[in-house]
Amino acid sequence: MASDMQSIKRRMKSVESTKKITKAMQLVATSKLRKARNQLTELKPYYSTVQEIVAEILSDNQGMVDNPYLKENHDGKKVYIVVTSSLGLCGGYNANVFKVMMENIHAEDEVYMIGRKGANYLNHYQISCHLDYVDLNSTLDFKDVIRLVRELTQRYKNHSIQSIQIIYTQFVNNLTFTPTVVDLLPIQTNLFENTSTTKKETLFEPDPQTVLNDLIPMYLQSVIYGYLVESVTSENASRRTSMENATDNAEELIEELLLKYNQARQTAITNEISEIVAGANAQ
Repeated sequence: MASDMQSIKRRMKSVESTKKITKAMQLVATSKLRKARNQLTELKPYYSTVQEIVAEILSDNQGMVDNPYLKENHDGKKVYIVVTSSLGLCGGYNANVFKVMMENIHAEDEVYMIGRKGANYLNHYQISCHLDYVDLNSTLDFKDVIRLVRELTQRYKNHSIQSIQIIYTQFVNNLTFTPTVVDLLPIQTNLFENTSTTKKETLFEPDPQTVLNDLIPMYLQSVIYGYLVESVTSENASRRTSMENATDNAEELIEELLLKYNQARQTAITNEISEIVAGANAQ
């Protein structure tokens, strides 16, 4: 009986240590989540302005703008930018992205992987991918996003890329995150149909074609960076929820173990009293 009580005490101590770790990770994830959400909010005005200008050019010059980013390429490979995490303990965040990724990507497609969990997953299945931007989800360096967009747009204009999609996790709220596939190139003009414009006559110099040619890479930079920050926000929200659940489970387990310990202790005391009474009666 004493050995059972010692075993329960050791397990309680172990669970208590685990609870401290999960609680600390929950606090860290909450802090990172708050920072990522603020970053996402600050990014929206820039993204919205660029989107409005693109929508205005397309609506005012419908059918007259001849731009390579609006044309569909029939040559080259399909390219996917996939955003995963580099750290674990974030619930089903990565598993959901992997499921969508494997449903859409084929052997002949190219993958630009962001996040080491995704790189390890593809490596396990012996699927090659570009790893130049694998740490972008940790650094969130906008210069790397510019470099990525420059590389992809140049390849697209050279017809070595047929289309570009991004697989990221859409942040709905702190408990809901949805893996999503979005077309980046060619630009889908219907994406801008519901975008509000100034409704004023605007003069673009030297001409709408030139402005749009420079503006679309800026648009791609902003949306890719926005999707990246949104994925990081979803990752931290998922990790915070997972660590919160782990902490709650640890507390429940400690309560159960404490009840078992008290029962074992009461049983031991009862047995000792019975032995003393039996010894006294025998005399």
